[in-house]
Amino acid sequence: MGSYQNIVNSYGLKSNGNNAIDVVNGVPVRISNYKGNATVYVYAGKDRVRSVIDKIREAAVPYGLRKPAISGEAITFSFKKVKLAVEDYSNIRKIISNNAGILAVDQCPYCMAGYCDVAGMYNSSSARRMHRQCYLNKRNSEMDKIMNSQGNYFTGIIGALLAAILIVAFADLLVLGAEKIYYILYLCFPLFIAGAFRLFKGPYGPVGSFCHVTISVLAMYAYFYVQGCYYASQWYDVSMIEAAQYFPDIMEIILDPEFIRYSALEIILYVVGIIVALLYNPTSKRVGSKMARQDYVFITPLVANAGFGMDNAYGTSNTGYGTDNSAFGTNNTGYGTDNSAFGTNNTGYGTDNSAFGTNTQDFGTDNTGFGAGYDTSQHVR
Repeated sequence: MGSYQNIVNSYGLKSNGNNAIDVVNGVPVRISNYKGNATVYVYAGKDRVRSVIDKIREAAVPYGLRKPAISGEAITFSFKKVKLAVEDYSNIRKIISNNAGILAVDQCPYCMAGYCDVAGMYNSSSARRMHRQCYLNKRNSEMDKIMNSQGNYFTGIIGALLAAILIVAFADLLVLGAEKIYYILYLCFPLFIAGAFRLFKGPYGPVGSFCHVTISVLAMYAYFYVQGCYYASQWYDVSMIEAAQYFPDIMEIILDPEFIRYSALEIILYVVGIIVALLYNPTSKRVGSKMARQDYVFITPLVANAGFGMDNAYGTSNTGYGTDNSAFGTNNTGYGTDNSAFGTNNTGYGTDNSAFGTNTQDFGTDNTGFGAGYDTSQHVR
């Protein structure tokens, strides 16, 4: 085992495999995992980190630790040897505890007020003091947007189109310029485009999925059309721009059985890529709701036995959050009935959004036609 798992096991920390969280004398501590190796992060704040680091470095000298460093708004500790990680972390905890007065930033990142009651992961990257209810409010707001398919189709489509243009240009340059084919590209085409749709704030839901699948199909068509233009320009001694105007001739080239036969493997891989993009669909409401609640596992009382005790009191068994397992992530019924620990019982979030449960399986049924006319070619390489 690496230093990360040794520390997590020794201290019984809450972990999702990539990060773990600890609370030392009211100070949230994040332990990150990189290939089994642990790094400790203590948030100090942008305006305070440089004024705090000298004192922390001085405090670390007697323990023979690696010199603490600054990473963004946090102070970091790393480990010299895996076998000494647990012992070193024990000393790091002592340093943090002894300097809690300057390390404990009592300001909730959601409402910017003090008197925080829990430690949690903020933006999946920083262990912070916060109000549990502020976190829940933020999470439920995000869930509302996901369930209601809120977003911007225009920017999402623009992002997907940009990704498609870049991918098609790169793949055609490899095939026509360098005479090379990297088959993994054809598996990744649809995922890149779907990811770009979400990155540019395209909405979750079946319509969003339809958008990026359609753009993926158009991208593959464009990939073959460019090749058809290239071969036509060679045969008729004209520029590719001139050749592109002769649509019937280009279609005849790319629908030629010989062209399709040499493109068979690329076609198959691209169809598989579409299926993968639907199974691991970044625009699925199921995927979106999972991401919105992923940081809940880290919510930890700042003080032991603070009154809301075990994890279940926080509502960790929110089975209503992700009841949909369809390819497009639809039919997500009810998702916010927790908060029983504080008695708030926000059942208003439990509304059955059955309107989003439309069966959209038809989106994934007619891709076979795409491959027959314009999937990847290996001919005349």
